Amino acid sequence: MALVGAVLSGCGSAASSASIAPAAGHYPVASPPPEALTTPTASKGHYQLVAAGEPVIVHRVGAVAAVDVAGPDINPLPATQGQPPAQQAPGTLTVTVRPSSGRLDVAAANFLGLDQAQNRIALHADRPLVHADPKHPATLRLSAVFVAGHTTVTWQPAGRPLVTWDFVVELD
Repeated sequence: MALVGAVLSGCGSAASSASIAPAAGHYPVASPPPEALTTPTASKGHYQLVAAGEPVIVHRVGAVAAVDVAGPDINPLPATQGQPPAQQAPGTLTVTVRPSSGRLDVAAANFLGLDQAQNRIALHADRPLVHADPKHPATLRLSAVFVAGHTTVTWQPAGRPLVTWDFVVELD
């Protein structure tokens, strides 16, 4: 009978230890700080490097706009039986400009594409210049032949980098 009492009292002490540490076994979930969720801002002297498709709030003389570069939408070449997959393919990047104030002119010539070997990518625009204001956002399409691997597209108005969008071209 003493053995049963010892076992029961052991159970009782286990129950009382649970009441001492009621949160045992629960761990807080990490959450990003609020500033990690804000849209990055770029302005003269304040360059941004972001992932493809991520918008950036751009402050230019007389205008504030959300600008993003999405893509590329790749048009893979058909594979030939017994041949390795293509290492390059045509594709299109889509530049979207949404001003919240002012008017922003964006020239296709101000975009620089580089592959992972830092070779220049010849970008061909659907038009040389787009004009955007709060009532009329604008879209510019930049077509090129993209090599598989790491790629960047930099918008450099006034000849200075303002935003670089970073992406990986996968062709497999």
